[in-house]
Amino acid sequence: MASGVKVDNAVIEKFHEFKIKKQIGYLVLGFSNDISKIVILKEGANTAPQNAPSAEKNKKWAEMLEELPENDVRYAVIDIFYETSEGSRAEIFFISWAPDTATIKRKMLCASSKDALKNALQGIRNHLQATCKSDLDLAAIISEKTKSK
Repeated sequence: MASGVKVDNAVIEKFHEFKIKKQIGYLVLGFSNDISKIVILKEGANTAPQNAPSAEKNKKWAEMLEELPENDVRYAVIDIFYETSEGSRAEIFFISWAPDTATIKRKMLCASSKDALKNALQGIRNHLQATCKSDLDLAAIISEKTKSK
């Protein structure tokens, strides 16, 4: 079920910059005012040094959560850092945010546009679908990732 909403080229360009340069900490995406395309709503800076511990690098997670509104849908892309027995790891996560308090129309729009966005953003293997902030508990997400390693 496709919504017909296009992914703005700036989103794809910023995502490539996010993956390669590592200066962008996260991207929060949403719909343009006329609902014709998915656009960048917020870009967070990556302020932690590359040799910083995982916990410091993940501080941007809380900042990204603040950008997810209580009553509307969003998408987000962020790196999560964690430690394994083999050393430090970083993985890109794609988040689909559709809180229960959003309108049914917006939740349907979010669901029907998600695949087009995921297909445009090449190289993401981790997807999270969240309806409340507790679905985005970073410690639980990291625990789930390290458990399977």
